[in-house]
Amino acid sequence: MITIDALRVRDGERTPLDGVTMLLTANAVHGIAGEGRSELLRAVYGLAVPESGSVTSGGHPLRRRDMAYLEAEPRFWPGLTAGDCLGLVRRYHPASDPAPLLRRLPVPPAAEAAALPPNERKRLALVLLLLNPKRVLLLDEPFRGLDVESAFMLRQLILQLGSEGRTVLVAARLAELDGICDDFYVLGGGGVRGRYEHYEFARAVREAAASGIAEK
Repeated sequence: MITIDALRVRDGERTPLDGVTMLLTANAVHGIAGEGRSELLRAVYGLAVPESGSVTSGGHPLRRRDMAYLEAEPRFWPGLTAGDCLGLVRRYHPASDPAPLLRRLPVPPAAEAAALPPNERKRLALVLLLLNPKRVLLLDEPFRGLDVESAFMLRQLILQLGSEGRTVLVAARLAELDGICDDFYVLGGGGVRGRYEHYEFARAVREAAASGIAEK
């Protein structure tokens, strides 16, 4: 169980998270929609320092070494090819095999990773993340920049992750979460506007629209 307790995060004059509380069961896919979703993942991973509140697992602080994080806009060191990046992951995780993932999310191995088009750069970042055996995966806007076929493949992979016993947090537009999450939260105004089970998607859309939560 991951417990997010009264989390408050400021960003300059903005307070995107103000007292956010969630209980996220292990071995499940949790969707996060609405305003502040990316800031929430950044805070969970430790890239944003909360003013107050905590993120714990089993009563202890959730450690970065137990997580893998996908940026909304992946970046790579200049000069490294896609094959170099895959080789680095395999160096630290020798049992990992990128071939099955590359068949579903193909990238040109000889191309410079930093110079790839956005669609291929996102596919490479997803393959690198999914090769990582960490038990908690944080996916920030994983569908952004993907073509239709790649987005479909990613949806299948996310469903597979949930069945593998990993805990996955997916921050995305509400419409993109339908059919891939065990439950999902809608944020707005700094707090949690609603929590929904996977079968309550239509109600979530109605209530989000009634609350004036924009789909960005």
